[in-house]
Amino acid sequence: MIRAIRPADVVPLERFYAELSPDSRDARFHGGARGIEDRAARTFCGPDHVHREGLVAVERQGRRERIVGHLCLEPLGSQDVEMAVAVADAWQHHGIGHALLVAAIDWACTHGFARVRGSIRWSNPGILSLVRTSGRPISIVTGAEGDAEAVIDIRGELPDAA
Repeated sequence: MIRAIRPADVVPLERFYAELSPDSRDARFHGGARGIEDRAARTFCGPDHVHREGLVAVERQGRRERIVGHLCLEPLGSQDVEMAVAVADAWQHHGIGHALLVAAIDWACTHGFARVRGSIRWSNPGILSLVRTSGRPISIVTGAEGDAEAVIDIRGELPDAA
């Protein structure tokens, strides 16, 4: 299930990031983070749902939920919103990232954004595959220092169905 993040998700979100493999944390944070601190978790769990958003994928275990994916959206101005996403190792390649991306694009469209942007590393082919599943026009912009950014045009013409 995909839902908006909420303040009560602080501890589960900290646990989610602590349980990611070093490779998955590196892919998400582009560096050596071992997890997220309480302050970052509280920030991630406190979006206003109008100007910034956070989404989680949760697995239900009876009445309890466990976070298995997290996507946050931060505005970069009036037309662009930045996306960052992570999926639990055991749930990667099962459609969780795609479901989060679809929900993020829907939110961005509803809130008047034209593009969703995300920093990518060439060593992370999974994120490239993910943005290609958006069904929207995408471009990859390479920076001077070898970093790259995927740009999803959410107002552009959608390709014809096959």
